Amino acid sequence: MLLYFYDECIREIREQIPKTHLEADKDFWEGKRAADHLEGAAIPALQGETFPLLVKNHTYWNSYVPGGVTALITPMNFIYGIPLIQLIGCYLSGSPFVYKGHPFAGITNSTLIRMLLAAGANPRAIAKIEGFGKKVSSLAGDSRVSIVSVTGSSFTAEAIRQMRGLRTLHFEGGGCNWCFVDDTYSDEELKKIAIRLVYAKLGLSSHKCTTLHGIAGKKEVLDKLLPYLVEEMKSWKICDPRKTEESKVIGPAMVHKAITTTRIMEAAKKAGCTIHLEGGKVTGDEYSDHAEVVAPVIIGGVTPETTITVDWDDKGERTFHLATTELFAPVLNLMEMKSFEDFLSFALFTNPHDLAISIYTRDEQKLQKARLSLGGMLKIQDGTDSALEWESFGASGVGDSGNMGVGNAISTIRLFCRKQKGRHVVL
Repeated sequence: MLLYFYDECIREIREQIPKTHLEADKDFWEGKRAADHLEGAAIPALQGETFPLLVKNHTYWNSYVPGGVTALITPMNFIYGIPLIQLIGCYLSGSPFVYKGHPFAGITNSTLIRMLLAAGANPRAIAKIEGFGKKVSSLAGDSRVSIVSVTGSSFTAEAIRQMRGLRTLHFEGGGCNWCFVDDTYSDEELKKIAIRLVYAKLGLSSHKCTTLHGIAGKKEVLDKLLPYLVEEMKSWKICDPRKTEESKVIGPAMVHKAITTTRIMEAAKKAGCTIHLEGGKVTGDEYSDHAEVVAPVIIGGVTPETTITVDWDDKGERTFHLATTELFAPVLNLMEMKSFEDFLSFALFTNPHDLAISIYTRDEQKLQKARLSLGGMLKIQDGTDSALEWESFGASGVGDSGNMGVGNAISTIRLFCRKQKGRHVVL
């Protein structure tokens, strides 16, 4: 059904969440590939294993049984990919669920449930609710809900954790995803790197959980890279992504107000940072006067200690570390690092997020250090956001970016199961 209605699905995605065709295509295929992989994984996921005879008259086994009523809460940025992973994985586990998709994607929330039912799903095992925040928050805290799976902000997950206590909460969140660029590249190669990293920053208008947060490296590397970053960012168009087939497009701010980006830029300047590319709230044309539109910003001189205070979305002042706070805004930070070891130390001990890290280097020793120490998604010679199809993705499981780590079909289904460890003694 997904393939048959491909064109309708893409149009539906773009009408609700302003995306380029390329980003809508990624959203669709993440969900489609998830369905493909999960389809044949239910039996291997649930069958468990029986151990050979270890003790006379004793039989031992491990098995997986449905976990119970589950609440599935999904975000705004990927309205096909993430929900389909959750919906199909949970349904195949045998656990009945209540699905709460993002309110911006109300049409798709209904479409996906209708597709499940049309494919033969048991209607008694499926429920869907709609609504914003506080109006539906009681779902996650309800004592009858055995498992909550939430993909979204760490603030949402923390609020749910307070309601649930020690009961199961699977969480996949965002990150302050940094890239390290080594000093082994020519100017021509740095230009190519800049093009890739700008897409990692501005793709989907900076609303991906894997959006690039900042670039670190030696001063001489950042000095060479900076003009290419500025040039590439200036080549992007600011317009409604639904009205063009181009890919290098910055659409509206969908999480925070546009003025908040301006305030972040101004506060960073007061904190001693250098503004290499001025942006912020855009006005003066029909589109920007009727939407929250933002031009990109590049901030240099950022350190792990850089702290700014900003009136956050007109809701009051908020003080935070610029290098380690997820922004959902087209703000790129540049941070000088004397060595790769300093970058590893920052990633491991300073940045609480552990979702995606990008490393550009030809030094195999540095790559080995990264592979031996870093968790989450480690991208070598690539941007932080490269998930073209369904892959094993997610945070390391120990940081603020979450503990879910979906991707492997069997482990995804088992997220929604109880593990049974059995022993049968023959009398």
